[in-house]
Amino acid sequence: MKERVPPHQARGAVVRRRAQALFPLLLGGVSCLATACDRAGAPLGPPDSYVIYEPVAGAGEALTPPLMRAVPVEDPRAVPVHRAAVDGFVGEMLRTDYLAKELIRTGSLGQPFSAAAQARALEPTVLVIAGARATPTESAATGVGLQTTASFGRKKVYPTPMWIEVGDDPVSDPAFVQTASGRVARLIAERVSGAFDSSGPAPRALIDGYALAMEVIGREWRVGEGPMGRMAPDAGTGTQRERFAAVRQNSFVFVPDSQRLRPAQEILNDPGVVAALIYRMAESKGVGRKIAPAEIYAPFVKDRVPPGVSPAAVLGPIRNFQVKLLSAWARAIAAGHPPHDLAELVTAYVAAMPAERGEAIRLFVVTTFGVTVKPGGVSALPADASTSLAELTALAAEITAGHKTIREGMHP
Repeated sequence: MKERVPPHQARGAVVRRRAQALFPLLLGGVSCLATACDRAGAPLGPPDSYVIYEPVAGAGEALTPPLMRAVPVEDPRAVPVHRAAVDGFVGEMLRTDYLAKELIRTGSLGQPFSAAAQARALEPTVLVIAGARATPTESAATGVGLQTTASFGRKKVYPTPMWIEVGDDPVSDPAFVQTASGRVARLIAERVSGAFDSSGPAPRALIDGYALAMEVIGREWRVGEGPMGRMAPDAGTGTQRERFAAVRQNSFVFVPDSQRLRPAQEILNDPGVVAALIYRMAESKGVGRKIAPAEIYAPFVKDRVPPGVSPAAVLGPIRNFQVKLLSAWARAIAAGHPPHDLAELVTAYVAAMPAERGEAIRLFVVTTFGVTVKPGGVSALPADASTSLAELTALAAEITAGHKTIREGMHP
């Protein structure tokens, strides 16, 4: 089974298949649990699993945490979830969430994650069958904690599972892979960024941008051979199709309906621009497929990979990039420098992956048309493409060499 169009996915498939039996935790194999664990104080299930719940009708919105019940495996609404978890990009994101939990539980350089974050990382991924599927990913309800009905009418409270809505009827969503990929990605970003721990504002642009980037990749993901293995171009809502196209075309850097660049500060804090850069980094040979320093893989592989086998090859290109990005993000937070905008996230990434500095900086400068390096940026007009690309390449080289900063053009 080929997972995706780009050939670099297929090249690692044989390695991953052979390794799956030996290294299930490294690959983050996920399974569905039909019911919650009933032991006092126990999690809903193991962290490398997912559970599907739904709100209990008539429970009242004011109930905190919300009252939910498990959705049976055979429920028709759950079938698209299980199918996507096995064959599609949703499964890739569920495995990535497991790796994020591993990162949180084992810690990173600097201060460890909070006890609350580590407790949440012991829980399965909770997907809730609720909410309108047309709702943008960043507006879907999410939260920590839920309660279920126990014997004799009592309520059993689970205070630590993180959950997110994936739509009230996945069966009717022809773009469910895009919908669910973005929702699980948002849960991952909320988890790693510490959004539920911080007393200050969460880095919404980074969280929403990461989720949107994964929506785009999820919509592109191919299962099987031929045209039947991909999502139909007209699938999903108009908003989903527009967001997909806008990220791929890097449209969010422009003032609407024009070729004028937006102000630098707006560009750095726009989820669409964040998504465009993360998408390009994931697709880049010099970033997405680059092997990270050994210590980056340590929280995930431990002693499970024998000598001569690359953790990057076992993970596959997309999850390899995910491990690097999420590790860089978490390390910056642990070091007391949590990223708040796109420039800070890129700075954190190149600090953690110095071998990728030149390509990551180049992608950032090209994506933003140099607007943070040179006041006003460079021309985005198609007629000036050759000249602009040469100038952007030169600006990126100066930043890489240390002659300019990533925010050179934003200073008075």
